[in-house]
Amino acid sequence: MNEQVAVITGAAQGIGEATAWRFAEQGAKLVLSDIVEGAAQVAAAIAESHPGSGAIGTRTDVTDPGACEQLIGQAIERHGRLDVLAVASVTAPPACPLEDLDPREWDRVMAVNAKGPFLLCRSAIPHLNTPGGRIVFVHSAHAQAGSPERAVYSASKGALGSLIKSLALELAPRQITVNGVAPWHVEAAVNAEALRAQAETEGITVEEARHRRDSGIPLGRQATTREIADAIAFLAAPGSAYITGTVLDINGGMRLR
Repeated sequence: MNEQVAVITGAAQGIGEATAWRFAEQGAKLVLSDIVEGAAQVAAAIAESHPGSGAIGTRTDVTDPGACEQLIGQAIERHGRLDVLAVASVTAPPACPLEDLDPREWDRVMAVNAKGPFLLCRSAIPHLNTPGGRIVFVHSAHAQAGSPERAVYSASKGALGSLIKSLALELAPRQITVNGVAPWHVEAAVNAEALRAQAETEGITVEEARHRRDSGIPLGRQATTREIADAIAFLAAPGSAYITGTVLDINGGMRLR
């Protein structure tokens, strides 16, 4: 990815942050964003470790059309071009039966997980390098398998899956590829908190809850954020030029297709 310019959302933590570091290691130039504070600090650390990345970070609300336009504009102003849009911004609400779900929460989750990717693509596509542009989304295994008490999250990621396929066909004539990665269990703060909550609900220790979860994964463990970032980097690199409209499962064998 030497000299390629990438915008990465959700970059203040988790998969987004790991992706930013991975891209920098491969020689990419970076503009990072997140809704929470921290993208600027991640960018500063990357810029110090990888000066060639020219990394900068900003706060962006991906549900705001103007903010998405501004983010892409920053990349063009900073680095003069755009090669990769990597969308790792996501909200994962607590488990909740559908009958108890507040309609405002449905709207919020759909706005971040479905509308956000639309707005980011809408702003980025006119500037993506042609041929060779790349769009990569963080999808989810929940959308493919369904998940009780996570209907809104699954539905929002299901919408994203349809966007990936449709946009891949739409942009294929321009030689711009569109793909996704679908993790399941990942070593991230949000999942650690969910594990603690599950242990408390079931009256068991966190270690017991972790063992129960990991024993159900064929590979016997969670993925690291770095492993997800490696897959995103592959789909964003020139070597993946003939892959489009695909969601790559990264689930340790939990779901085989």
